[in-house]
Amino acid sequence: MSAGTQPPYGRTGPHPVALSPRAEREAQQGLSLCLTWLDMPLREALRDFDHRLFSAAESSRNHLEQQACFESRTIVERDGPGFRNRFAAHLSERFRRLGEIGETKPVASAEHLTLSLVDPEEQEQTDALASMAARGEARSASSLFELGYRLAVLAGTPPLEGEALPAGPRALTAALQAAVLPMPLSIAHRLVLFQSIDAHVLVHGEAFYGALNEHYRTRGILPGFRVYPNVRIATPPAGDRRAKGAEGGESAGGVGGVAGGGSGTGAAGSGVGGAAIDGHIGVLEGLRALLASRVETGRGAGFAPGRLASEDELQTALFALQGHVTDVTDAAQREIRSAQALRDELLNQLNQGRPAGSPPAELTIEQGDTVELTARLFESLGHQLAVSSPGRAVLGGLQWPMLRAAVNDRGFFDQAEHPARQLLDTVSEAAQHWLDPNEGEPDAALVDRLERLVVEASHAQVIDPTWRADIEQQIALLSRKAHVAERRQIEAMEGRDRLERARQRATEIMGERMVKGTTPRGVLRILLERTWADVLALHILRGGENGEAFLYCLGITDQLLGRRPIVDGNKLRQDVERGLEHLGMHPSEAAQVAAGVFEPTDRQTDEGLTSTDVAVRLKQRPRLGEGTAHGEPVVPVVPTPLDASAQAIHDGFASLRFGTWFEFVQPDGSIALRKLAWFSPTTGRCLFVNQRGARTEDIDLTRLARLIATGEAREWKEQRMSIVDRAWKAVARNLRREGIRERMAGHA
Repeated sequence: MSAGTQPPYGRTGPHPVALSPRAEREAQQGLSLCLTWLDMPLREALRDFDHRLFSAAESSRNHLEQQACFESRTIVERDGPGFRNRFAAHLSERFRRLGEIGETKPVASAEHLTLSLVDPEEQEQTDALASMAARGEARSASSLFELGYRLAVLAGTPPLEGEALPAGPRALTAALQAAVLPMPLSIAHRLVLFQSIDAHVLVHGEAFYGALNEHYRTRGILPGFRVYPNVRIATPPAGDRRAKGAEGGESAGGVGGVAGGGSGTGAAGSGVGGAAIDGHIGVLEGLRALLASRVETGRGAGFAPGRLASEDELQTALFALQGHVTDVTDAAQREIRSAQALRDELLNQLNQGRPAGSPPAELTIEQGDTVELTARLFESLGHQLAVSSPGRAVLGGLQWPMLRAAVNDRGFFDQAEHPARQLLDTVSEAAQHWLDPNEGEPDAALVDRLERLVVEASHAQVIDPTWRADIEQQIALLSRKAHVAERRQIEAMEGRDRLERARQRATEIMGERMVKGTTPRGVLRILLERTWADVLALHILRGGENGEAFLYCLGITDQLLGRRPIVDGNKLRQDVERGLEHLGMHPSEAAQVAAGVFEPTDRQTDEGLTSTDVAVRLKQRPRLGEGTAHGEPVVPVVPTPLDASAQAIHDGFASLRFGTWFEFVQPDGSIALRKLAWFSPTTGRCLFVNQRGARTEDIDLTRLARLIATGEAREWKEQRMSIVDRAWKAVARNLRREGIRERMAGHA
């Protein structure tokens, strides 16, 4: 057989043999992971495609284009499950034919060659898919390189790349082309769909291929295979840095540069302490440089090569400790462990089952740094939660799985889109906003979902992206409930404010008429000042001051005050009774009040109410809108006296917008975040709600201005940085402070 001839048997020969049972099983598990990981991004891409077409239809002035957009939306909405099934079927076929060379088309002879024009739409679609695949390969080159070697081990072939890689960007674009083929979409709308797929699926290829590589690595397929780019390292080797720390040397470029926030002139200080930490807080080397800048007391020294734990031993120990989380049945006992506690438990697990007399296992310097940084990260996240929050127990249950993910892949520190890091960020946000006991009873469904997450993560080999999607779905449901509750509070406050302004206006009108005319006495005065003023306020609410009903009631008021002659006394009495009934007064009670007003005292019978009884009943009757269904009184707005600075702040509220968030300092020194959902510039009444849409502080604008002036409240600006990134910043800050304190203690 010549060197250029393919072997007759094997996966690449003309007679391909089947995969081995283990290879077939591993390929199926890889396919299952791919389909699980891609399901949610595909759904998000279809939703994004729907939003894009809706926006295009809104901005278009051509009704035919609008109709085409809505038809395409209907097609994708109806055939969305079929689209995902065809996509999954194409990938399944790719994994089933793992390592096989695709069929090559026979080359036609020269005399049978024909020329034809290229279809511009087909060419445009082909170019778009090729560009998507090229960008995906460029973004994930190193991960694809690793994956090609690992899948080649399963298939028994040379390294796979390009079309031969079953989950590579080219395979994904081919699956996309096969999935969209039966859908009667125009070429323009197909390109829009391709853009949505690219933005939600292929753009996250690095995390996807990283998870796939990690799955195969933990399954023992090339566990030590790594791709390291040939880049220039700005920091000295870890061994040199540890040696300098052990000798007590404190060079200006090492310790001083990093501890001083990157102001030194040395390589470590300028390259890591300043740029890496302040620019990208997630860089592992920058955080390790801060650890190295501290004065070490024996840590990391005296390691013998035979005593260091191997990667396989460390993975086995971490997986065992990860599984022990479910042994703790009481969630309150799952606490966030310190770095020393994590290290001790890990070393105890590593030394279990070792032969008697053998030296105890130790962690390498890099492994120890990863353990300490992960512990500090969780401690920083825990400090942002209340002591009694159930979120602390959830973070404690996730500490071992996250440590294992950090040891497996340093991308946990460097990549914001890392699945484990995104899951930790989502859980922390949920615990901070929705599980704080100071804001009310935590949602039972969310707590149950997070507890199930702890159980699932303790038995999983890799972080499943669907966990984060489930939690986000639960949070979205809670957000909708909070929005509905907030909307109800706003509507109630708006109604109360309109009622209060109507009552104020009715009181002013009644006062003007009493001043100009003869002031009545007895029951009539009580009726006009209280009950009939509420009747006027009610008609102001319904039709305004120019409404027919309000003007008619105003005429009745003038007749009662004697400002206009009474034409028909019986009709006036009936109008008064009808007005009282509009306030909810029973007809018999309204008739008794009218009798006390219109009938003379000598004509009132013993069976009816006297004028005194009617007056007492009118005074005891609550005014319109006063109190609630439970009879609780409404506290009137009492303006707070303001000094010059507070008055300037109050004047600036003219440009204040609904939905502004404020931070309030609580009596115990803690900070409470509140949203100004609504306020009335006329009455000064405010509505503050918490994250769950529940009403909280009952203050007015003058009181708010006073709190801001004294520093007890301030406007809160939305932070673009995620909660995990903020925790990394806090870790870096603490490490700098510890380094400064240790250096000062050393000098002393």
